[in-house]
Amino acid sequence: MTQNRRSLLAGTILILAILACNVPFTNPPQQDAPEIQTAAAQTLQVILTPSISASATVQGPPLTNTPAVTTTQTSATTRTPTYSVPMLTVREQTNCRTGPGQDYEIVFTYLPNKKLVILGRYDIENYWLVKSDESPTGQCWLWGEYVEVTGSYWVVSSVTPPPTATKPPPNAPTFQSWDFLCTFNGINTDLNVTLKWSDKSNNETGYRVFRDGGLVADLPADSTSHADKIAVNAGQSASYRVEAYNPTGTASTSTISISCP
Repeated sequence: MTQNRRSLLAGTILILAILACNVPFTNPPQQDAPEIQTAAAQTLQVILTPSISASATVQGPPLTNTPAVTTTQTSATTRTPTYSVPMLTVREQTNCRTGPGQDYEIVFTYLPNKKLVILGRYDIENYWLVKSDESPTGQCWLWGEYVEVTGSYWVVSSVTPPPTATKPPPNAPTFQSWDFLCTFNGINTDLNVTLKWSDKSNNETGYRVFRDGGLVADLPADSTSHADKIAVNAGQSASYRVEAYNPTGTASTSTISISCP
Protein backbone atom coordinates (compact mmCIF):
# COMPACT_ATOMS: atom_id res chain seq x y z
CA MET A 1 0.00 0.00 0.00
CA THR A 2 1.46 3.37 -0.96
CA GLN A 3 1.96 6.35 1.35
CA ASN A 4 -0.99 8.28 -0.14
CA ARG A 5 -3.42 5.46 0.35
CA ARG A 6 -2.32 5.06 3.95
CA SER A 7 -2.92 8.77 4.59
CA LEU A 8 -6.42 8.57 3.09
CA LEU A 9 -7.22 5.54 5.21
CA ALA A 10 -6.09 7.28 8.40
CA GLY A 11 -8.13 10.36 7.55
CA THR A 12 -11.22 8.30 6.92
CA ILE A 13 -10.88 6.52 10.26
CA LEU A 14 -10.47 9.87 12.03
CA ILE A 15 -13.63 11.26 10.44
CA LEU A 16 -15.59 8.23 11.45
CA ALA A 17 -14.32 8.55 15.03
CA ILE A 18 -15.35 12.20 15.30
CA LEU A 19 -18.80 11.45 14.01
CA ALA A 20 -19.13 8.71 16.57
CA CYS A 21 -18.13 11.00 19.42
CA ASN A 22 -20.78 13.59 18.54
CA VAL A 23 -23.62 11.14 18.93
CA PRO A 24 -25.36 11.53 22.44
CA PHE A 25 -25.10 8.46 24.68
CA THR A 26 -28.61 8.92 26.14
CA ASN A 27 -30.25 8.05 22.81
CA PRO A 28 -30.04 4.68 21.23
CA PRO A 29 -27.26 4.44 18.72
CA GLN A 30 -28.47 5.36 15.23
CA GLN A 31 -27.12 4.08 12.04
CA ASP A 32 -25.38 6.41 9.70
CA ALA A 33 -27.40 7.90 6.95
CA PRO A 34 -27.38 5.77 3.85
CA GLU A 35 -25.63 8.55 1.89
CA ILE A 36 -22.75 8.69 4.47
CA GLN A 37 -22.43 4.91 4.51
CA THR A 38 -22.36 4.76 0.82
CA ALA A 39 -19.72 7.52 0.56
CA ALA A 40 -17.55 5.84 3.12
CA ALA A 41 -17.87 2.47 1.45
CA GLN A 42 -16.97 3.93 -1.92
CA THR A 43 -13.96 5.68 -0.40
CA LEU A 44 -12.71 2.46 1.16
CA GLN A 45 -13.26 0.59 -2.09
CA VAL A 46 -11.21 3.14 -3.99
CA ILE A 47 -8.42 2.90 -1.45
CA LEU A 48 -8.35 -0.88 -1.17
CA THR A 49 -8.96 -1.81 -4.80
CA PRO A 50 -5.83 -1.81 -6.95
CA SER A 51 -6.03 0.27 -10.10
CA ILE A 52 -6.69 -1.49 -13.32
CA SER A 53 -4.61 -0.31 -16.22
CA ALA A 54 -6.78 -1.82 -18.94
CA SER A 55 -10.45 -2.55 -18.98
CA ALA A 56 -11.70 -5.76 -20.48
CA THR A 57 -14.75 -5.60 -22.56
CA VAL A 58 -16.81 -8.71 -22.80
CA GLN A 59 -18.78 -8.89 -25.95
CA GLY A 60 -21.47 -11.25 -26.75
CA PRO A 61 -24.53 -11.55 -28.92
CA PRO A 62 -27.31 -9.18 -27.94
CA LEU A 63 -30.12 -10.71 -26.05
CA THR A 64 -33.20 -10.55 -28.14
CA ASN A 65 -36.53 -12.13 -27.85
CA THR A 66 -36.57 -14.55 -30.76
CA PRO A 67 -40.11 -15.46 -31.73
CA ALA A 68 -40.87 -19.13 -31.89
CA VAL A 69 -41.04 -20.52 -35.41
CA THR A 70 -44.07 -22.62 -36.08
CA THR A 71 -43.78 -25.18 -38.87
CA THR A 72 -46.99 -26.08 -40.59
CA GLN A 73 -47.08 -29.27 -42.62
CA THR A 74 -49.57 -29.39 -45.44
CA SER A 75 -50.67 -32.82 -46.42
CA ALA A 76 -50.99 -33.35 -50.16
CA THR A 77 -54.47 -34.30 -51.25
CA THR A 78 -54.84 -36.35 -54.42
CA ARG A 79 -57.96 -35.47 -56.38
CA THR A 80 -59.47 -37.96 -58.73
CA PRO A 81 -60.70 -36.22 -61.92
CA THR A 82 -64.38 -36.56 -62.62
CA TYR A 83 -65.11 -38.71 -65.67
CA SER A 84 -68.11 -38.27 -67.94
CA VAL A 85 -69.07 -40.21 -71.05
CA PRO A 86 -67.64 -38.63 -74.23
CA MET A 87 -70.59 -37.40 -76.29
CA LEU A 88 -71.07 -35.82 -79.69
CA THR A 89 -73.91 -33.49 -80.72
CA VAL A 90 -74.64 -32.92 -84.41
CA ARG A 91 -74.92 -29.18 -85.18
CA GLU A 92 -75.58 -29.37 -88.94
CA GLN A 93 -76.98 -32.16 -91.07
CA THR A 94 -74.07 -34.42 -91.92
CA ASN A 95 -73.30 -37.87 -93.27
CA CYS A 96 -72.00 -40.70 -91.11
CA ARG A 97 -69.69 -42.93 -93.12
CA THR A 98 -67.94 -46.29 -92.94
CA GLY A 99 -64.62 -44.48 -92.56
CA PRO A 100 -63.08 -41.04 -92.03
CA GLY A 101 -63.41 -39.40 -95.45
CA GLN A 102 -65.53 -38.95 -98.54
CA ASP A 103 -64.00 -42.03 -100.13
CA TYR A 104 -66.03 -44.13 -97.68
CA GLU A 105 -69.66 -45.12 -98.15
CA ILE A 106 -72.42 -43.11 -96.45
CA VAL A 107 -74.18 -45.16 -93.75
CA PHE A 108 -76.70 -42.65 -92.44
CA THR A 109 -77.39 -38.92 -92.51
CA TYR A 110 -77.94 -37.37 -89.07
CA LEU A 111 -80.00 -34.25 -88.46
CA PRO A 112 -79.07 -31.42 -86.04
CA ASN A 113 -79.24 -32.03 -82.26
CA LYS A 114 -78.65 -35.77 -82.57
CA LYS A 115 -76.48 -37.01 -79.65
CA LEU A 116 -74.11 -39.96 -80.07
CA VAL A 117 -71.56 -41.70 -77.85
CA ILE A 118 -67.94 -41.26 -79.02
CA LEU A 119 -65.94 -44.47 -79.42
CA GLY A 120 -62.73 -43.24 -81.08
CA ARG A 121 -61.02 -40.41 -82.90
CA TYR A 122 -58.96 -39.85 -86.06
CA ASP A 123 -57.24 -36.45 -85.71
CA ILE A 124 -55.59 -36.46 -89.15
CA GLU A 125 -58.92 -35.99 -90.94
CA ASN A 126 -60.84 -34.55 -87.93
CA TYR A 127 -63.29 -37.47 -87.71
CA TRP A 128 -65.00 -39.11 -84.74
CA LEU A 129 -66.01 -42.76 -84.52
CA VAL A 130 -69.44 -42.92 -82.86
CA LYS A 131 -71.87 -45.55 -81.70
CA SER A 132 -74.67 -45.77 -84.27
CA ASP A 133 -77.87 -47.79 -84.03
CA GLU A 134 -78.53 -47.00 -87.68
CA SER A 135 -75.29 -48.59 -88.90
CA PRO A 136 -75.18 -52.35 -89.66
CA THR A 137 -71.87 -52.55 -87.78
CA GLY A 138 -73.11 -50.47 -84.82
CA GLN A 139 -70.74 -47.58 -85.52
CA CYS A 140 -69.86 -44.96 -88.14
CA TRP A 141 -67.65 -41.91 -88.67
CA LEU A 142 -68.69 -38.23 -88.43
CA TRP A 143 -66.71 -35.20 -89.56
CA GLY A 144 -65.78 -32.92 -86.67
CA GLU A 145 -66.60 -29.73 -88.59
CA TYR A 146 -70.34 -30.04 -88.00
CA VAL A 147 -70.41 -31.48 -84.47
CA GLU A 148 -69.79 -30.42 -80.87
CA VAL A 149 -68.05 -32.75 -78.41
CA THR A 150 -68.62 -32.84 -74.65
CA GLY A 151 -67.68 -35.05 -71.71
CA SER A 152 -64.23 -36.59 -71.22
CA TYR A 153 -63.52 -36.76 -74.95
CA TRP A 154 -59.75 -36.33 -74.39
CA VAL A 155 -59.49 -39.88 -73.03
CA VAL A 156 -60.83 -41.37 -76.27
CA SER A 157 -58.24 -43.48 -78.07
CA SER A 158 -57.03 -42.83 -81.59
CA VAL A 159 -58.45 -45.37 -84.03
CA THR A 160 -56.93 -46.68 -87.25
CA PRO A 161 -59.44 -46.23 -90.10
CA PRO A 162 -60.56 -49.21 -92.14
CA PRO A 163 -59.22 -49.62 -95.68
CA THR A 164 -61.16 -47.84 -98.38
CA ALA A 165 -63.24 -49.94 -100.70
CA THR A 166 -62.17 -49.93 -104.32
CA LYS A 167 -64.80 -48.18 -106.40
CA PRO A 168 -65.70 -49.61 -109.78
CA PRO A 169 -65.55 -47.29 -112.79
CA PRO A 170 -68.76 -45.30 -113.45
CA ASN A 171 -71.36 -46.44 -115.93
CA ALA A 172 -71.26 -44.73 -119.30
CA PRO A 173 -73.85 -42.01 -119.95
CA THR A 174 -75.96 -42.03 -123.10
CA PHE A 175 -77.14 -39.09 -125.20
CA GLN A 176 -80.84 -38.31 -124.96
CA SER A 177 -80.78 -35.41 -127.43
CA TRP A 178 -78.60 -32.79 -129.04
CA ASP A 179 -80.33 -29.65 -130.26
CA PHE A 180 -78.45 -27.06 -132.31
CA LEU A 181 -79.04 -23.72 -134.07
CA CYS A 182 -76.94 -22.18 -136.84
CA THR A 183 -76.95 -18.36 -137.08
CA PHE A 184 -75.04 -16.30 -139.65
CA ASN A 185 -73.15 -13.48 -137.89
CA GLY A 186 -72.02 -11.54 -141.02
CA ILE A 187 -68.67 -13.29 -141.26
CA ASN A 188 -69.32 -16.93 -140.45
CA THR A 189 -71.91 -19.02 -138.61
CA ASP A 190 -72.51 -19.33 -134.86
CA LEU A 191 -73.30 -22.91 -133.88
CA ASN A 192 -75.29 -23.15 -130.61
CA VAL A 193 -75.55 -26.70 -129.26
CA THR A 194 -77.48 -28.09 -126.27
CA LEU A 195 -76.45 -31.57 -125.21
CA LYS A 196 -78.56 -33.78 -122.90
CA TRP A 197 -77.61 -37.18 -121.56
CA SER A 198 -78.80 -39.76 -119.05
CA ASP A 199 -76.98 -40.23 -115.73
CA LYS A 200 -76.59 -44.00 -115.37
CA SER A 201 -74.04 -44.07 -112.56
CA ASN A 202 -74.16 -43.36 -108.81
CA ASN A 203 -70.43 -43.28 -108.14
CA GLU A 204 -69.13 -40.75 -110.65
CA THR A 205 -66.94 -37.87 -109.53
CA GLY A 206 -68.11 -35.72 -112.43
CA TYR A 207 -68.62 -35.37 -116.17
CA ARG A 208 -66.34 -34.01 -118.88
CA VAL A 209 -67.60 -32.65 -122.20
CA PHE A 210 -65.30 -32.90 -125.23
CA ARG A 211 -65.59 -31.05 -128.54
CA ASP A 212 -63.48 -32.31 -131.43
CA GLY A 213 -61.37 -34.21 -128.89
CA GLY A 214 -60.65 -31.19 -126.68
CA LEU A 215 -62.07 -30.64 -123.18
CA VAL A 216 -64.60 -27.77 -123.09
CA ALA A 217 -66.34 -28.37 -119.71
CA ASP A 218 -65.78 -30.25 -116.41
CA LEU A 219 -69.11 -30.67 -114.64
CA PRO A 220 -70.01 -32.00 -111.17
CA ALA A 221 -71.60 -35.38 -110.46
CA ASP A 222 -75.26 -35.86 -111.46
CA SER A 223 -75.00 -33.35 -114.31
CA THR A 224 -77.22 -34.18 -117.32
CA SER A 225 -76.84 -31.29 -119.80
CA HIS A 226 -74.48 -28.69 -121.24
CA ALA A 227 -74.82 -25.77 -123.72
CA ASP A 228 -71.98 -24.85 -126.07
CA LYS A 229 -71.36 -22.16 -128.70
CA ILE A 230 -68.79 -22.13 -131.49
CA ALA A 231 -68.20 -20.15 -134.71
CA VAL A 232 -67.95 -22.38 -137.78
CA ASN A 233 -67.72 -21.91 -141.49
CA ALA A 234 -70.37 -23.12 -143.89
CA GLY A 235 -70.32 -26.91 -144.07
CA GLN A 236 -67.99 -27.24 -141.08
CA SER A 237 -68.94 -29.85 -138.46
CA ALA A 238 -68.25 -30.25 -134.71
CA SER A 239 -68.14 -33.56 -132.84
CA TYR A 240 -69.13 -34.06 -129.16
CA ARG A 241 -68.91 -36.74 -126.52
CA VAL A 242 -69.56 -36.83 -122.76
CA GLU A 243 -67.43 -38.81 -120.30
CA ALA A 244 -68.23 -39.90 -116.73
CA TYR A 245 -65.21 -40.34 -114.42
CA ASN A 246 -64.11 -41.25 -110.90
CA PRO A 247 -60.72 -42.19 -109.32
CA THR A 248 -61.01 -45.72 -110.71
CA GLY A 249 -61.74 -45.01 -114.36
CA THR A 250 -63.90 -43.39 -117.03
CA ALA A 251 -66.82 -44.28 -119.28
CA SER A 252 -67.93 -42.27 -122.31
CA THR A 253 -70.89 -41.77 -124.62
CA SER A 254 -70.62 -42.38 -128.28
CA THR A 255 -69.47 -39.42 -130.40
CA ILE A 256 -72.00 -37.33 -132.31
CA SER A 257 -71.30 -34.89 -135.15
CA ILE A 258 -73.17 -31.64 -135.92
CA SER A 259 -72.71 -29.32 -138.89
CA CYS A 260 -74.31 -26.15 -140.27
CA PRO A 261 -75.40 -25.96 -143.97
